[in-house]
Amino acid sequence: MTNHAHYGQDGNMPESNNNSGPLEKLCYTSLRACELMTPLIESIYDELILSPSSSSGSGGVQKVKNDNSAFTIADGTVQRLLINSLFANMEFRDIVGEEDEGEEEKNEIDWYQVEGLTIPKHIQPLVDSTRIQIESLAKDLLVSNNKACYSKLTIFIDPIDGTREFSSGKGEQCSICIGFADEMGKAVAGVVYRPLSKPSPTWVAGAKCEGYAAHKFDEEKDHSTTGALLSTNGSISPFVDSLIKELEVPRIKAGGAGNKMMMLLQQSISIANNKEMTHHGYLYIQDRGVSRWDTCGAEACLEAFGGNLLKLTEFLREEQDSYYTYLASKTNLDFIPNTAYLTKYNSNLQDLPSPAQKAQDASQVKAYSNLCGLVAFGKEFNTQEGRKYLRDAIRKAAAVDPPSLD
Repeated sequence: MTNHAHYGQDGNMPESNNNSGPLEKLCYTSLRACELMTPLIESIYDELILSPSSSSGSGGVQKVKNDNSAFTIADGTVQRLLINSLFANMEFRDIVGEEDEGEEEKNEIDWYQVEGLTIPKHIQPLVDSTRIQIESLAKDLLVSNNKACYSKLTIFIDPIDGTREFSSGKGEQCSICIGFADEMGKAVAGVVYRPLSKPSPTWVAGAKCEGYAAHKFDEEKDHSTTGALLSTNGSISPFVDSLIKELEVPRIKAGGAGNKMMMLLQQSISIANNKEMTHHGYLYIQDRGVSRWDTCGAEACLEAFGGNLLKLTEFLREEQDSYYTYLASKTNLDFIPNTAYLTKYNSNLQDLPSPAQKAQDASQVKAYSNLCGLVAFGKEFNTQEGRKYLRDAIRKAAAVDPPSLD
């Protein structure tokens, strides 16, 4: 039986104990690391907001990557603290982070230089103190008796999910996403942590196989009395637009995949406590690509609370549940030829074909791109009736505007 725990507005999280399973202990330690990093993240966020003109170059704290996605010193620093300070001395199967650093930089870390950007001098002491605290925290993993379990796990990390929101004054929509997958590549545990929530950070964590599901939300926030489809802050595809019309629900714009999963879960939990709201769950259905580090931790949390995150393409066909594969790989383990269009976000090609073409070979796409879309829902929809309701609506919308898968 799943143990649904929640904790008060003081922001304190429970201590793990001897009865906690190895995955719960790993989630707890990850949450503590996120908590320790929060003052540093807040300082970098303040720097971005107070100095919005900061960009690439000497003294800059943000830049735009080759695929036109945003990057800040918070992305690189948080990932380093997790990989090099928290998880480095424990033997995991693999660790995959969104921000790819070269081998030379991994071996010789200059903690004040991140992807060509320099951490401001007044923030550097906070980097040092945070690193010392997390290295001390990491000893809890080393003294545990869970090494055999952890050696089978692959970790997927998105250090700042929703970087564009983080760098544009919408920091409450960003999250740290940490997911743990077993030797088969199935997400089995995860943490999604919003460091800039007000009045204090909010988070979810879970490991279904251990019956562990915990959360800390702002209890005073008003819950919606109607269902909704969660979407990006930007433009949506014709398919998603048609789906909103078919479901006859409002669209709620929000940044970051992790943030949207937390919004979905918070609504789902409130529904579980109010039977009159059974049909008022939030949905996150997307036909455009995100990546493995966006969904690994969130998928595990959704499952721990009775929900699910599945591939859109297989859900449409009513085949058995199909999940993304979370393993380190040089090629995309979920690639299906002639399914997804090549874009600047998922393509390995130096020059994109014009007009747009579908990928024919796994070598054409990035290893960790989610190319099959996604369907995410809470416990209230995870029934035969609920799934049929969703599948029927998705099929009707797809008949009008097929999923873009771009």
